[in-house]
Parts: sequence; structure tokens; C-alpha cells
Amino acid sequence: MLDGVKDVAQIIYYITLSIAGPLALIEFLKARKADRRANEYKIYDELNGHFFEYQKIALEYYDLDILDVPNNDPSLAFDKKRKQEMVAHAMLFSLFERAFLMFYQQEDQFRLRQWSGWKHFLNDFIRRGSVRSAWQISRETYDTDFQKFMDAKIAEVESAVAPLPAPVLPPQLTTAPQAVVPESPMPAQVASPVLPQNPPTAPH
Repeated sequence: MLDGVKDVAQIIYYITLSIAGPLALIEFLKARKADRRANEYKIYDELNGHFFEYQKIALEYYDLDILDVPNNDPSLAFDKKRKQEMVAHAMLFSLFERAFLMFYQQEDQFRLRQWSGWKHFLNDFIRRGSVRSAWQISRETYDTDFQKFMDAKIAEVESAVAPLPAPVLPPQLTTAPQAVVPESPMPAQVASPVLPQNPPTAPH
């Protein structure tokens, strides 16, 4: 009897161990992956912070050829305001990238609370043509997943833009108007002289 109970207890022990072992290994790997992501994001955050400071310098000295918008672009040669605007857009792209990497791959509830506000602001932001132009210039400098996300959002916005209505033209006449030719005046008729029927005879 005791031997049977002992055998059952050993079986239960090994079954529990066979289940708990893989579960513990899975939890260990998940924790290790989370630590690796945290370290990667810490490094990224530090580098991105320094880059953001560099962008602030580029915004202050926008007349220098130091960020994203090359001075050999003829359209920007004398348009300092436009170049300053594009540098400011690049700074905002960096903020969106940081928010994307921080929130987008988190748990659903956390992402809904935190990322939804950024996403709403981004949807309004990329409706501007100047923003989309700035993105095409600087997109290669950002995270590849963020590039795909932004490209998809811009394509979605552009497809939703309604085309301008065609101008309404006045209805055309079905038949071409005929030219009115003025009538030429009839020439006046000259009365012919009336000859006498019995001309007078000369006296003898």
C-alpha cells in the first residue's frame, strides 16, 4: 500500500517538474528579453537625446548646412523660413519616433492610454503638405519600423484627401449658331422712256 502511494507521489512530482520546468524557462527567457529591450531603449534614448540637442542647434543656426536639408537645394537657397520649418518638422519626427518605440509595442491597455494621444496628434500633423515633404527628405534617418508606420499613415491620409471638384462649364449649344448675312439692297429701277405709238407726221 505504501509502495503504491510512493509511486503515485513520484509520478505527480515528475509531472509537476516536467510542467514547471518549461514554464520557468519561458519566464526566464521573457524576462531576459525584456531586460535586453530595456537596455537597448536606454542606449537609444541617450543617443536620441543628444541628437535632439543637435537638432535644436540646427534650428537656431538654420542657415548652416548641418541637418537633413542640404543647402544645394535651389528652392531653399533664399528661403530661410522654409528651411527653418523643415528642421522643426525633423525635430517633431524625432519626438514621434521616441513615442512610437516607447509605447507602440507595449501591452494593449497601456498602448491605448498612452499612444492614442500621440497618434491623434500625428494624424492632424501629417495632413500638411509641408510635413509630408519634410518626411520624404529625412525619413531614412529614422528607425525602420517607424519608417514603415509613417509611410502607411501618410498613404492613408493622401488616399483620404478628396480631389478638387472640376469647374462647372456652361452648357454648350447643340447646333452652331448660323451667321446672319445682311441682305444687299436691291438696285433702284430706272423708268424707260415711253415712246408715242403714232408719231406726228411732218407738214407738207
